[in-house]
Amino acid sequence: MFKFDKKQEVYEVGGINFGGQPGQYPTVLVGTMFYARHKIVSDEDKGVFDKEAAETLWKSQEEMGDVTGNPYVNQIVGETTEAMKNYIDWFVEIDDSTPFLIDSSAGDVRAFAAKYASEIGVADRAIYNSINASIHDQEIEAITDSDIEAAIVLAFNATDPTVKGKIDILETGGAGQDKGMLEIAKECGITKPLVDVAATPLGAGAGATMRSIITIKGRLGLPVGGGYHNLASAWDWMKTYKKTFETKEERREVYLPTDIGTNLVAQILSSNFQLYGPIENAKTVFPATAMVDIMLAETAKELNIEILDENHPINKLV
Repeated sequence: MFKFDKKQEVYEVGGINFGGQPGQYPTVLVGTMFYARHKIVSDEDKGVFDKEAAETLWKSQEEMGDVTGNPYVNQIVGETTEAMKNYIDWFVEIDDSTPFLIDSSAGDVRAFAAKYASEIGVADRAIYNSINASIHDQEIEAITDSDIEAAIVLAFNATDPTVKGKIDILETGGAGQDKGMLEIAKECGITKPLVDVAATPLGAGAGATMRSIITIKGRLGLPVGGGYHNLASAWDWMKTYKKTFETKEERREVYLPTDIGTNLVAQILSSNFQLYGPIENAKTVFPATAMVDIMLAETAKELNIEILDENHPINKLV
């Protein structure tokens, strides 16, 4: 718990603030919908899903955000342009303000989503996920031509998972890119870069993932976050250990603390936003996150840092 000497940037997207000194703003929580094998989806290619079930999940995250004061974002995952269009159309119809990530394993789908979000007038709350070392010309052109201003900038270095490797990929490039990811983002018209530290598995750079949070904020002053739950989900020992329990409930009981714990460790190290995984976990993630935010805010006050959000958990839950 500390204060950075470097000025900390704060970017507003869809009415939500990303960044700042530790404790100054509540941690932003990003839940994922329509991910691979999400049970509410019946046809991943066409984007056919149970709208009633989807809305119930979304309302659950909204409720937890209202209770704790933690801002929230929807991470929309689609693997075809048709599916992505259907998901975005549904979301902007039921929610007219909350930011959303446009995400896909396919670059052409991400490119389509950037163009489509601009066409329907919601680019001001769309966050491109992500600008990374494998980005290709079609994506760069699509982002540049779009009205999107915010993007996740991924600090993943395939050849060097250390803190230095993450800094290098952001500042100088690598893996086929002769420019750093932040420079590419700027050239694409991204004025609100949100750095994802690229969580890597335990034993393969998890420590560097956590150290890089402090390093990047201290060096660059940018908002930092990540999908830290991937550290737990990729833990081979845990995968095997869970199987020794007979019931789904027992396996969840063993696994869930590690899943949530990864986010809390990152948060205490000053992470500004957490891509916490399946939106179904909202009821467990939000209260734990709010608890740590209160600790951070108490420390911030001692360091003469003003709390700048009236809905901060310290103002709602204490």
